[in-house]
Amino acid sequence: MKLATLFLAFTAAGFAETFPARLEKPIWPDRDGTIEINEEGITYTAPHAKHGAQWLGTQHIGHALDRLDNRPYSLSWKWDDIQYFDRVSRKEFVVLTYRDDWRFLGKDEQYRFRLTEGELTDGLFQMISAHLKRPVTDRVSPGNVKAVYGLSVKRSGTFRGSEGKLEFTWDAIFYVTRKKSDGRTWQMDRDIVSVWSDDPYRLEIRAYENNRREFSRTVTYKFDLKEKLDPEFYRELKLQLYALEKNNEVIR
Repeated sequence: MKLATLFLAFTAAGFAETFPARLEKPIWPDRDGTIEINEEGITYTAPHAKHGAQWLGTQHIGHALDRLDNRPYSLSWKWDDIQYFDRVSRKEFVVLTYRDDWRFLGKDEQYRFRLTEGELTDGLFQMISAHLKRPVTDRVSPGNVKAVYGLSVKRSGTFRGSEGKLEFTWDAIFYVTRKKSDGRTWQMDRDIVSVWSDDPYRLEIRAYENNRREFSRTVTYKFDLKEKLDPEFYRELKLQLYALEKNNEVIR
């Protein structure tokens, strides 16, 4: 079933998907709870961690702190409150908000979740992307792609690169690699800022992508090509991007 058909099925049903999930924290212990994704946005709820008398090692029955034991912990974002969404895998995703995080000198808060049951399917991810109306990151390798062109490549990295294949359709570019964290799916009308090549054996793809270490909201992916880039295809690819810009389907 095509993604567009799946998206229509979700919206027609006024959907709500619920999953057991874990909020992964870099310093504090992870917390198990429930994620709900629906027409309004994303909500995470979990039982509150122990902060009462039992946690303190005392038995003051009726102490005011005891009432904190069962207080629910909740995070909730309307779609307009979400700045960026990153599908790390079919089990993991990151939500970047607009709220300042004092721990990182005012950079925006982000949350990482892992589904302990179920998965973030292509259809659900397509729905999330459509509701956000902003570029997203998709690291999940596609299934069988009916590519119009393909290249074996190596992606240059700061410390370590990866090898794989660039697959092109007229709607998207896919980087398929065994290094799962490097895999990408870029939609032409949503995620790509530009493509550039001044050498038949090199290609750069500049994409919208959040990076907490940088002020820029774009990342440039540099690829060494294991075979010569077809100049006619490259020309058609550039024309495709220009056409999207000209038709106001994307602002670059």
